[in-house]
Amino acid sequence: MFYNDIKKLEEIEKTVCNNLSTADCLNDSSSAKELKPIWINYRGDMATMVGVLREYKNLLIKLGEVNGNDKT
Repeated sequence: MFYNDIKKLEEIEKTVCNNLSTADCLNDSSSAKELKPIWINYRGDMATMVGVLREYKNLLIKLGEVNGNDKT
């Protein structure tokens, strides 16, 4: 679980920001060798971010149920 671990969220944030920064440096590259690490980071980062978003969405749904809000 991510939502209750601030340190884990900070680690994810740092990793994603570093990977985005690295990707920005290679914007004009067409070399598969240079781009491969970016693709690998992207696949890992996106899977992690989807997990975080799903947990966040579930928390909002549960919070809505507790507060009597049926809207999703």
